[in-house]
Amino acid sequence: MLNIFGQNTTVIPYIIPLTNKKSWKIMKTNKYKSYINHSRYGKVPMNNGYKYSLEEVHNSFWLYSYVTVFPKSAIPADISKQKYWYEVLGFYIDVDCVKCIECRKAEQKIKEKALRYEELIKKKNRTNREIKDLKYVAYALYEIGYLKNKSKMAQILKLKEVQ
Repeated sequence: MLNIFGQNTTVIPYIIPLTNKKSWKIMKTNKYKSYINHSRYGKVPMNNGYKYSLEEVHNSFWLYSYVTVFPKSAIPADISKQKYWYEVLGFYIDVDCVKCIECRKAEQKIKEKALRYEELIKKKNRTNREIKDLKYVAYALYEIGYLKNKSKMAQILKLKEVQ
């Protein structure tokens, strides 16, 4: 089956990118110690019951020839889902997750706080609720190192509520 770019993307395997043979030796001797723990699937490649040869997996996507793949973990690709992600959502066709689900959610929360902070800091006439929110959001961002200016932080914490 071809994707929207004419590439044969029939399978999606569990992959471990290894840059050199030394990494491969480390992986073989320590078994799964060098694997990154996936929040849903753990560290170990799973046999999912589909039968794809290594050649089929390598031919299904250009990148799979350059990484260590586990053919027993390969699953059939959902072309309609790939098309939706590319055409509707605008994601690059070769995109791959870099962070786990928990890390992405934590990063999203930080971005939400940063947006709220920017919104509140620009506002001239804040309500009591907005002043409390600003103090909370600013302190949370300061604690994680997102905000670094101590004097600015002190000014925010000294804000008085409207009588």
